[in-house]
Amino acid sequence: MIELTREGRLARITIRRPEKKNAFTQAMWRALLQVCTELAQACVSTADSAPRALLLQGSGGAFCAGADIEELAGLVRDPAAMAANNAVVSQVQQALAALPMPTLAVVDGPCFGGGFGLAAACDFRLASTRSLFAATPARLGLLYSVEDTRRLLSLLGLQRTRRLLLHGERLDAATALAWGAVDAVIESPALPDTAQAWAEELAAQSPTSMAGIKATLGWLGGQTTHTEAQVRTAFDAAFAGPDFAEGAAAFLQRRAPLF
Repeated sequence: MIELTREGRLARITIRRPEKKNAFTQAMWRALLQVCTELAQACVSTADSAPRALLLQGSGGAFCAGADIEELAGLVRDPAAMAANNAVVSQVQQALAALPMPTLAVVDGPCFGGGFGLAAACDFRLASTRSLFAATPARLGLLYSVEDTRRLLSLLGLQRTRRLLLHGERLDAATALAWGAVDAVIESPALPDTAQAWAEELAAQSPTSMAGIKATLGWLGGQTTHTEAQVRTAFDAAFAGPDFAEGAAAFLQRRAPLF
């Protein structure tokens, strides 16, 4: 139900459970964690052929409706199993956010609860005009996790996060754009091509820059395991790296860099 494909410098994760609007089961969370782990390892072990950008999308006219509530209701009866499930969800979102490549959520249709959390863990979000966004833990007697709430705060600000979580507001695509929850809204038929173009443009940038900038932003935002020393070391090291040598040469020669 979690499908990873490679297309040149791009990686694509597709959530395939359209009959349930791509709602996540425990098995799906574990599968996505494994995929994110594989992608992170690929960036280290096979640097030359490593993916340069990631697209995360749903199937069947939905991005992700969140957790499978039927399964969740069963887990509640086993506190240990519930805690383990919550831990995996948190690990997935952190692993997605920590990937050294730029990530792009391609949202077409419902994006609710844990699905909104996945989209928020990506660097960019493109939405179709038929997309809807909501996070309604209060309707289930639950809380949104600290990590999820922090990401919403970063995207929306405090008062709009209050409206989303406490008032349970549902955002259409235009409102999500106005609130800063998404970066662009595109007609549904044009969304795949637009997302592909965004991803290819990101993939053409320096992977050293992408990884270092993400680490720096994550540290500044309190959303990463990187330390201040690590991000400062990465800043200094970039000046002696091959990507800067190519970037500087391309600038002086008035051509596009080839990273």
